[in-house]
Formats: sequence, structure tokens, C-alpha cells
Amino acid sequence: MLPKRLAGLVAGALLLTAAGTIPAHAEAERDSYINGWTLNKESNRWYDSNSDGAWTGVYFEGCSTDANFSSAGLHLYKDLSWSPDVNKGSRTNYCGWVDWNDPDDAGQYYFALKSLADGEALWVNKVRIGW
Repeated sequence: MLPKRLAGLVAGALLLTAAGTIPAHAEAERDSYINGWTLNKESNRWYDSNSDGAWTGVYFEGCSTDANFSSAGLHLYKDLSWSPDVNKGSRTNYCGWVDWNDPDDAGQYYFALKSLADGEALWVNKVRIGW
């Protein structure tokens, strides 16, 4: 009985790992798309209460540019209405998941497109933001 149970658990873990589209755990997530973004375009804001230790991540699927897509540079910001926004760091997305550590700071967040390795405009069929 134990070997069957262990095999089932391992198979389930491998399936989830292979899927690769859901963070380990998340407070919340939402799906969207990108249609012809140019540099410095910002995503919509989301509220992260930081009630858990979940990391913030952005997943891209189906990426293209007006040239050949190879990567996109993203910056994560905490939106502050009364002063400059706080840059929480940059990541390079190669059309998959990129994660920032748990911001450990409740507030409104967004990401911005800061660079493209090739091309001047970005299209992404599916964008998943998890926090």
C-alpha cells in the first residue's frame, strides 16, 4: 500500500512541477494578456495584503514581439500616491515564470516593461500574476 501511495504522491508532484504555471502558494492571482506594449507600459494595480509568505510572480505564455521574442525586462513597483513609487527589483522574463521574493509590505503593486531584448513592442497571449 505504501509504495502505491508514494508513487501517486511523486507522480502528482511531478505533474504540478511540469505544469509550472501556478506558484507554490498564493494569496491571490489573476490572468490577463499584453497587446502591443512598448517600454515603460505599466500593468493594472493589485492589492497584496501580505497575509502570508507568498512570493509575487508574473507568468508569460505565448510571447512575441515585432521582431523575434527572446526576453522582456520587468520591474515590480509598490504604488505610493504621496511619493515616488518603490522599486522592488527587476527580473528578466523568458516567456515563463519570474518571481520576486515576498515583498513583506502590504500595498498596491504593479509591474512595468523596462526592456525588450528584440523588438519595440510586446504581445503575450496569457499573463498570470500571482501574489
